Amino acid sequence: MESIAIIGTGIAGMGCGYFLHNRYDLEFYEQNNYAGGHTHTVYVEEDGRKLPIDTGFIVFNQVTYPNLMRLFTHLKVDIQPTNMSFGVQYLPSGLEYSSTNLFAQRRNYLSPRYFRMLLQIKRFYAESGEVLENERYANYSLSDYVKEKNYGDDFIYKYIIPMSSALWSTPVDITLHYPAKALVQFFKNHGLLGINTQFQWYTVQQGSWQYRDKLIESFRNKILTGNAATSVSRENQKVKIIGSDGRVKEYDKVIFACHADQALRILQSSTDLERKLLAVFQYQKNVATLHTDENVMPRVKSTWSAWNYRVEKIGGELTTTTVYDMNCLQRVSDKKNYFVSINDPGVIDPSKIIRKIDYEHPIFTPDTYRAQHELQKLNENGVCYFCGSYFRFGFHEDAFTSAVNLCTKLLENDPWEVQNTGNPRVVVSS
Repeated sequence: MESIAIIGTGIAGMGCGYFLHNRYDLEFYEQNNYAGGHTHTVYVEEDGRKLPIDTGFIVFNQVTYPNLMRLFTHLKVDIQPTNMSFGVQYLPSGLEYSSTNLFAQRRNYLSPRYFRMLLQIKRFYAESGEVLENERYANYSLSDYVKEKNYGDDFIYKYIIPMSSALWSTPVDITLHYPAKALVQFFKNHGLLGINTQFQWYTVQQGSWQYRDKLIESFRNKILTGNAATSVSRENQKVKIIGSDGRVKEYDKVIFACHADQALRILQSSTDLERKLLAVFQYQKNVATLHTDENVMPRVKSTWSAWNYRVEKIGGELTTTTVYDMNCLQRVSDKKNYFVSINDPGVIDPSKIIRKIDYEHPIFTPDTYRAQHELQKLNENGVCYFCGSYFRFGFHEDAFTSAVNLCTKLLENDPWEVQNTGNPRVVVSS
């Protein structure tokens, strides 16, 4: 039986393990002290019980997450409906609105400026499809597109930037460089180009570690947590890996199921193609803070949403934070409100902070968009293989789909050999 080392235990690495563990002798390298990557449930004590709260991967739907839904079917994962309501709190002007309550502030009924923003949102819904049909927009960034189309600052900084920045966990300047074609394609695929076009969204009942534990059950003992791969080298048609524990081991193959920049950093004597394609991907560090401080939420409570984008001026600079309302998303408690803030600038009451967790998300640009069309070339030959969310839009489905595609090649067959046992059980909580 050939041996494969898998570097990283996010959904891409776990997915490869799920499909390959019966065919290959596997061993995982994981730098964190837990398996799962962005599949990360934190258990919070409340009145003698443990509340499962997700801090990374939280939501999915049945339309644009087909492979993940198929996985949950095979694993018999219980899921429950949630919502993806979205709100903006723009503190410099006091503006607050949400996708479910556009006029929570009655003064906006009398604001020509606010109506101009709403009309421009409607125009974007109607016109942006041209980005997908006209090749002249292939190399456009979001900034290029909105400037050419003369969208106003309110549309840019109080709608499209908040929406996009919240989705990809990127600051304003990086969001403006997102490839326009990829952004519009994502919005279209996810039903975001309209008022009533969104899909029904779901979350894993009792937290995403429920699916993680089922997924890795057959190879859990092969996962070495707290042990990063620090060096990978090709030698005599095999690979030699040095772990952070100092151990040196040889394998027949290696799968880099980690970030692109991490793979390039530890891979010795990388090829020209590997350097060309992987070097264009950079990553944004994002700190998720689990807390109970309601003061970071909008003042108008009827605008509280699943995703809340907060803009404030600190030290003369505009600072942005995305705040997830975990009771809205996962119904974790009927006694206390729990939130996950991404990149809190220091406004959360320290006494109400439960946990801080570092994550990294890929930064997408027109250059990465072009590179994505060639990434599969990395997996055509040799002993080094690659997968991860950077292969597409940066989300859970994208990472897992890259694993499905890679395993199809390695197995020379459809990896979905497990008989379909029905649909995931949807649990509707009272």
